[in-house]
Amino acid sequence: MNGNRAVSDVIGFVIVFSLVAATVGIVSVTGIGILQDARDAEQVNNAERAFDVLADNMADIHQEGAPSRSTEIKLDSARLEVRAPVEINVTGVDPSGTNPNVSYSAVPIVYEGRGDTAIVYEAGAVFRDSPQGGIVSEKPPFRFADGEVIIPIIQTQQMGNATSVSGGTIRVRAEQAVREPLAEFVQREAAYDALIVNVTSPRYRLWKRYLEEDADATCTVTRPETVQCRIDDPKRLAVTRTLINFEFEI
Repeated sequence: MNGNRAVSDVIGFVIVFSLVAATVGIVSVTGIGILQDARDAEQVNNAERAFDVLADNMADIHQEGAPSRSTEIKLDSARLEVRAPVEINVTGVDPSGTNPNVSYSAVPIVYEGRGDTAIVYEAGAVFRDSPQGGIVSEKPPFRFADGEVIIPIIQTQQMGNATSVSGGTIRVRAEQAVREPLAEFVQREAAYDALIVNVTSPRYRLWKRYLEEDADATCTVTRPETVQCRIDDPKRLAVTRTLINFEFEI
């Protein structure tokens, strides 16, 4: 009898120990995954806040005329890099049929961490971009109100040789190179029937959403990664461009 009880105690102990070990193992595996996801999400949120500061510093240059600004971005295991330039084209629909246009490129600054979400500074805007979609975290410095159309084109251009950096804290140093109004698009009383804005960018869907909502523009996708938006009957018009050179300082 005592032998049966001893065997039962041993079996019970083994079963309880196995359950405890399995529970600890499951919690450890899933818990580590959850903690990793939370850490990655917080890093992206911190990067987004840093890019908002970057956009503010860039605005000091193109709006206030500051000669230069520097922005520190903590990377840890993430990386900061430049990508292929995006293109912004503005065309005036002139009743005479001349239809003047200007076209400028801008080099995006992209933050990428462990996940699939990227933070992008592009032509004055900040985007939080992912394969599942994205949002406009910081709107471009355009203005559409009461018939007034103001479009500052922020033409970022990279200096130096570092196109991709990672680890530690990186400084993005930017300086003004050119700041000018575009004469054919500065009109106290607009002479154009409409203004057409073309944006060629991997984030064309976010540009489309922004221009439809803020400019009440009619937008169509005309070719891969290009959105064309028509803004009808502008009353006052100002299109400027600012060339900003930037580099990564390690």
